[in-house]
This record gives sequence, C-alpha cells and structure tokens, in this order.
Amino acid sequence: MEKVNKIPINIADILLDLTSPITVDELGIRGRLGPFFGVPETPLSAVKLCWEESKSAPEPAGELIYDPGSIWKMYRDESYYYAAIAYGSEGRANEAECLLRANPDWDDLKLTEKRAGAMWQSRLSIGAGELIIRTAILFSGGLVFHASGLDDNGRGILFSGHAGAGKSTQAELWSKEPDVIAMNDDRIAVRVEQRGAISYGTPWGGTADIARNHSVPLSAIIIIEQAAYNQIEEVSPMAAAAILSARAFLPYWDASLMARAMENLDTILKNVPVYRLYCRPEKEVVSLVRSVL
Repeated sequence: MEKVNKIPINIADILLDLTSPITVDELGIRGRLGPFFGVPETPLSAVKLCWEESKSAPEPAGELIYDPGSIWKMYRDESYYYAAIAYGSEGRANEAECLLRANPDWDDLKLTEKRAGAMWQSRLSIGAGELIIRTAILFSGGLVFHASGLDDNGRGILFSGHAGAGKSTQAELWSKEPDVIAMNDDRIAVRVEQRGAISYGTPWGGTADIARNHSVPLSAIIIIEQAAYNQIEEVSPMAAAAILSARAFLPYWDASLMARAMENLDTILKNVPVYRLYCRPEKEVVSLVRSVL
C-alpha cells in the first residue's frame, strides 16, 4: 500500500488538508509554507487537497474560460475548474508544470505535477497555493489584496496603492516603531468574522519576502499616494470599492465567484474605514496615520 503523508497547512484560518505520497521535503514546500504548517484553532473553512505525480506534462480538460496572459490559464468542464500553471512557458497548457483541479466550491482539489530536476519544488509554494487561497477564501467572507500589512500594537493596518506608491517604504518606516509587527509586504488576506474584520499574513511576501503567519483585527485600510506634503482623509465606501477592487485578486473567470467576491468587498468596507494618505517617505507619517485609528 502506498504511504500517504498528511500535511495540514493553516493560511488565514483556512485548513488546507494536504495529502501526498511524497514528503514535505520532497515537495520542497517547507521553506515558504513551513511557518504555516498546522491546524487552525477554529478553522473557518477546510480544503481537501490531494497531490499526485504525473510522468508527463498534465493537460487540462474542458473549455478555456480565462487567459490572463501570464503564468496560468483557467479551463472548465461540467464538473471542475482546471488551472494550468507554467512558469517560463507563457502558460501554454501543453507545457504546464502543474494542473490544479477544483470543484465548484473550491474545497475538494487535486494538484498534479511533473517533477523535473534535483532542484524541483512544488508550485504549491507559489502560484498554485496562492490561487487556492485567494479563491477558497471567497467562501468564508474574505479577499486577498495586493497590499502590505502590519500589526501596530494590536491594530491592523493595510497599505495599498499602485506600483511604486510606497507600500514597502511604509513597511520599513513602521518596522522601526516599538511593538510593530510587519505581517506581509505583498499579499494580505482580509475577512469579516463574528469578532470583526481580521487581517492575515500569507506565505507570499513579494520582493521583501516579509511573510509571517500572523493575524490581527483590522483597524484601517490606507490608500497611499506620493505627494510633497502629508495629509490623510477618509474615503467613502463607494469610492473605496472602486479603488480596492483593482487591488484585490478577483476570480474574473466565473460570474458567480465574482458576485461573491464583490459581496465580500462590500462587507469589508462596511466594517473597516478607508483613508487616502498623501505623504512623503518620512517618520511623521506614522503619527499621522495613528491619529485616525
């Protein structure tokens, strides 16, 4: 009988219940996902994930429904979604390094991969894992944002903005403050629960590679704009929705999932104030942001 390794992973209180015939170290996922190994105290959802090996490049079934022109393409047949993921091959399905099959509720998944070379690592650590979490979280009221996040003495702050606006600069400024914990510099998960809005670090920390398994109640979302002065002003939920929908990872390949995502965004914005911060890259911005928390 083939041995089965059970590997529980906790990301944003989602239990990713991974089973695999090969070990964690053979999968090569310990480096990025290791801090997230374990079972949540109170998982808000559970995702069954079976890993299997293919001797040839796995191919999707069904019809192509979404092609973002990057590393992956989405297909669908009558029963499943199929995400074909290929780094360095322009996402061509017949060269996919891995194939993620998902049921409509994204809680019963299979990841098929072809191992190649001594340095091979499962794409679960990067593209496949991120796609799983940012879709599965939709079913428990959450979204994943392209943003940096920190814990300021028990108050969560999310910084978002266009490329080069200063998210990483803010993370660096705040990291010098006492009792501030930098959670993530690129991917922050957010959901509204019974205890309120909560922000979570994820394993994908961008170029700064800040990726802590940490959560904190979310006090504010800050939209950063570079300016020659420092000023902060509240943004209406309607205006914030337009800005943040462009900075969230949304399931454009499916209308029903998109409706769910936008409902989650609406709930988040009803529970978390959003501010626009015009600023210079200087320490005084910290006290300015704290003045509205």
